[in-house]
Amino acid sequence: MDNKVPIPSGYDVYWEKWVDAFEEEDPPFDEEERVEEDEISIEELKMLGLNHLDPSPPIKSILTPFGILPLTERSLASRHFKLWVGHSNFKLTQNMCLLIQQTRGVEAFDALTPYRFRIAIGQLFLDRDIMTTVRDNMLSNLMEIANDEEEFGG
Repeated sequence: MDNKVPIPSGYDVYWEKWVDAFEEEDPPFDEEERVEEDEISIEELKMLGLNHLDPSPPIKSILTPFGILPLTERSLASRHFKLWVGHSNFKLTQNMCLLIQQTRGVEAFDALTPYRFRIAIGQLFLDRDIMTTVRDNMLSNLMEIANDEEEFGG
């Protein structure tokens, strides 16, 4: 997140596009670099019966509860979901998390920290509309809590 985000005067929620950590490209594969790193010369490879180096880079993979899965274009969450991270300057309560999950257009919800959460927005919904609704619902919930506390002397 950019360090130039203005500090809000009251409670607020700011949004940033979620960046898939696995989407980043590795530098191009360099055969000579690999030979130097492994300290094996081409002559030694020929002696072992390996006449050439495999020019293909290693397959990126990730360990999941379902086993090791290759990371491909199809397996990246960012290719299938419109993901946004919400940053709040108030703690997320269990009630607030439920409120976010039940918002029309929110396909998935993850509480990342007490002040940060991620949502996936359905493909047939406008991102800004859903983010505004989520923010407004959260702030309304905070106001209700504040009013209840004043009413009951809390």
